[in-house]
Amino acid sequence: MKLIACHINNFGKLSDLNINFNDGVNVINQPNGWGKSTLAAFLKAMLYGFDTKKEPGAFERERKLYKPWQGGTYGGELDFEADGVEYRLVRTFGLTEKQDDFHLYRLATMVECDDFSPLLGEELFDLDRSSFKRTIYIAQADCMFSSSDSISAKLGNMAENTNDINNFESATADIKDMMNKMSPNRITGSIKKRVNTLTALEQELKKYQAADEAAAQLSQKIDEKTAQKKELTGIRAEYGRALQVASEDSRKQALRENYEQLCAVAKEKESIYNAAMAVFGDKAPDEAELLEKTKQAGELESLKAVEDNLSFTPEEEQYLDTLSGMFKDGVPSDDGLDEMQKKIANIQSVKNEYSHMELKLSQMTSLAKMADDEEEPETPEKTKLVPAGIVLMVIGLLAAAVATVFSLNEKYNVKEIMFLVVGIAGVAMALCGVVMMVYGIRLNNKKQRAYIRLMAEREENIKQKEIPIQELKEQLEQIQSGITSMEHEVSQFFDSFSIEADESQYQEKLYELRTKAHDYSRFNEQIGKRAKTKADYEKAKASLDEYLSLYGYDSAAEYTQTLSQMKKQLAEAGFAKENMDSALQKKTQFENDNDMDKLLAPNECPYTLDELNEMISKVEGSLDEIRASLVQYGRQMDDLQEQLDMRDEKEQEYRNCKQIQAEEKHKYEILGLTSDYLTRAREQFTARYMAPISNGFQKYFGILTENTDRDWQVDANISIRMKEQGQLRDVRTMSAGYKDLIGICMRFALVDAMYPGEKPFLILDDPFVNLDDEKLARGRRLLAVLSQDYQVIYFTCHGSRE
Repeated sequence: MKLIACHINNFGKLSDLNINFNDGVNVINQPNGWGKSTLAAFLKAMLYGFDTKKEPGAFERERKLYKPWQGGTYGGELDFEADGVEYRLVRTFGLTEKQDDFHLYRLATMVECDDFSPLLGEELFDLDRSSFKRTIYIAQADCMFSSSDSISAKLGNMAENTNDINNFESATADIKDMMNKMSPNRITGSIKKRVNTLTALEQELKKYQAADEAAAQLSQKIDEKTAQKKELTGIRAEYGRALQVASEDSRKQALRENYEQLCAVAKEKESIYNAAMAVFGDKAPDEAELLEKTKQAGELESLKAVEDNLSFTPEEEQYLDTLSGMFKDGVPSDDGLDEMQKKIANIQSVKNEYSHMELKLSQMTSLAKMADDEEEPETPEKTKLVPAGIVLMVIGLLAAAVATVFSLNEKYNVKEIMFLVVGIAGVAMALCGVVMMVYGIRLNNKKQRAYIRLMAEREENIKQKEIPIQELKEQLEQIQSGITSMEHEVSQFFDSFSIEADESQYQEKLYELRTKAHDYSRFNEQIGKRAKTKADYEKAKASLDEYLSLYGYDSAAEYTQTLSQMKKQLAEAGFAKENMDSALQKKTQFENDNDMDKLLAPNECPYTLDELNEMISKVEGSLDEIRASLVQYGRQMDDLQEQLDMRDEKEQEYRNCKQIQAEEKHKYEILGLTSDYLTRAREQFTARYMAPISNGFQKYFGILTENTDRDWQVDANISIRMKEQGQLRDVRTMSAGYKDLIGICMRFALVDAMYPGEKPFLILDDPFVNLDDEKLARGRRLLAVLSQDYQVIYFTCHGSRE
């Protein structure tokens, strides 16, 4: 795969920049500040998009860092070749990743395709962004190498299924994190913390032994007081039974007195009821019927009020007589009045239209008259060419004749040539006269034809203007006839109701007529309602008179008052009956509830209630003392029980903690074994490509240093160490130049091992900057060697690196 060209619309400080790439080494030598690192970042962003994290050493994130300085479209194009197919990648960047735009075209057809997704770099190189920056892309002052899961997966030809190897670092990190959290040696480790917790619980459980002994002693005291309480409770029960007998004797005395009172009350209530019923004679009115009649009496008063309200005043009587005369032949309906209102409105509308048409007729007549008054076309004046031609022709003919005569007469001594010229001139003059005469005649004829055509057009215009005027006059006559007919119809309508009205009063008179028609209908409706109300009133009054006579009441005008008095008396009788029934029921109920023979028997208990109460009071005092002691003991026991409950909880917590501690120790051991097995498995996996990487490193290191001694060792973690004085040394202790040299060789060796087939291009942002002159010259040879297999894009600011 290789790069073909790129175009930068706007990226950082770069704008509208085109660059073509060739096979082999492409050196971009520009001064400091030109934007070489920005161009390298552009190539990386086109392949991978922007990193959402902040670049190490950068003061802000990539997206903001490379936002165009001059504004405009953020992005560009990149042409490249992969698997023998040439593509054009177009990316534009927004403020966020969601606003980014990605398009891929095949260069041969410029048709958009989906051979690759926006994750183009990962799909081309089988490397994530971080691994790309550790191998194929070498930034300035960032030559050191470190491995990653993605690099290991690519080295192991597992790019299609990299979950296991890619997750190794995260898995081992998670295991280490979990082991640190559970560590038995760390202060923050849960196992270490739990040891302290178990020790504290053991010490706390020892404190609860005294509570056990105190609870046993208190339980014995409670048993003793409970026995005393039981004995006194038995004595209290005996006194209670005696108290019941004494109470029964006292109760019977009270019941006897109560029974005598019930008998007296029942007799009194019966007497009151008999007096209340005497008002109605033999039969008391039904309460529901009385209520109905009271309601009917109220309605009777309402009917009377309605009847009075429906009566006419003298003014209304006079107005009704007037309306009766007006509508003797019938009352116009609202629909008929609406129709007449439309006709009146139509008359005015038609008259307005008539006025407009009259104005239009006047305008048309004026225009026609103006057309008639226009001057007739002037009679064409005959041209003077005809008489002038005749004169010219006569003169020419005379000249020709005179020349002929003189030329034939010998007595005139004139040269013959002169007469010939005069004759010819006369003939020519005659011919000109003929031409002028013919042209003049034709011109006169043309003017005469034009005059005749204008006169015909004038007559036709006058005729055409007269036609619409005549049609408009006929329309006006028809409209005037319609107006007369409608006015006659409206006039007849008002005459039928003896209403005099001219055209200006039609609307007003129609409104008055509508009002009077409504008033007349309302009056008739009021008359009907009054007649019905009066009939209903008479019927209700007769019914009430008949009802009152049944119970000995005379007919009266104040029906409501009379019925209210009846209702009150009936209520008093009913209340008296309820009281009597209640008193009799209480008396009967008392007799049913009590054994009357036993109730009259003498008392059975020898003690009075007061004596028994004093005896019971003494026993209760002793019981209260015992109860107080038991309550006190109970509170003490509750306090001890809380401690014992806490002891039980602590014992359960101790057992749970011991169990969790055992399980977590077991889990800690398993995690340790798992971490060891994963590390061994990864070392065995990476050991497969140790030899190719080591050989590649020796190859490139030999080119740069001309040192072929195998003093370097690559381990299974793809880390390199130098063998010096019998020991392996860490390369981080070396100088910056030597570390860059080692990192460059290691990266090239990794790329060789990862891509044994199609080679990728390499992007080098001046990684030789820290090399001395000797190694810099060898670095150029190294690039020459790389260019045989790779396309190299090398950025530099110094000619020495070209």
